[in-house]
Amino acid sequence: MRQPIDKRSLQDNAADWLRDAIVRGDLPPGGTLTEQALTQQIGVGRGTVRSALFALEAQELVTRTPYSSWRVAHLDAREIEEIYTLRAAFEGLAARLVAERRNEIDLTTVHEAFDNLAGADGGDTDARLEADLGFHASFVQATDHRLLMRRHSELADKMEWLYRWSELHWPRRRPLVDEHQELFDALIGGSPDQAERAVRDHITTSIKDDIAGFQELQSNDVSR
Repeated sequence: MRQPIDKRSLQDNAADWLRDAIVRGDLPPGGTLTEQALTQQIGVGRGTVRSALFALEAQELVTRTPYSSWRVAHLDAREIEEIYTLRAAFEGLAARLVAERRNEIDLTTVHEAFDNLAGADGGDTDARLEADLGFHASFVQATDHRLLMRRHSELADKMEWLYRWSELHWPRRRPLVDEHQELFDALIGGSPDQAERAVRDHITTSIKDDIAGFQELQSNDVSR
């Protein structure tokens, strides 16, 4: 029996290839991207590569200099802070909504996502990332707030990009359960103010850790 036609376009597949290469660090922040080289690497035509690059420009994973070149988005202390503060705004609102509507919504997936953190402790980056970001996504999705869920999802690639880059270059590994316990407790039993504050406190720690790690990396590069 014939298999269903794959409805994904070459552009979609090329964009996924390029997104994965950027998020996983195979193409480093600030690196130059040439359409010709990508055509050979991905195995598609130049027009398809260009369309994929425009798609990732919309997601702010690549930047373009008019009539010049493409580059992977630059990563610096300001970018780190902006990714995290935007995440805090989205997830802070989500935590508040969960706490306000706790008796009206199903928190099963939040409990399951928190339980998954223990199994990922001591695992590789993929396991930790999936469990960590999965827990945060679980309480955003529990709100059933469509616009909030969509905007948070749009930020997901940049959060994964930063997570992988930090794990590779300045790992600050803490036990995932301990790191998220206060936030989980606030979500399932705290007031709306406590739940939102727990998110912001959690993310503030991440901002400090990652900016310190980035600055240390920069200092080491300069001293070589």
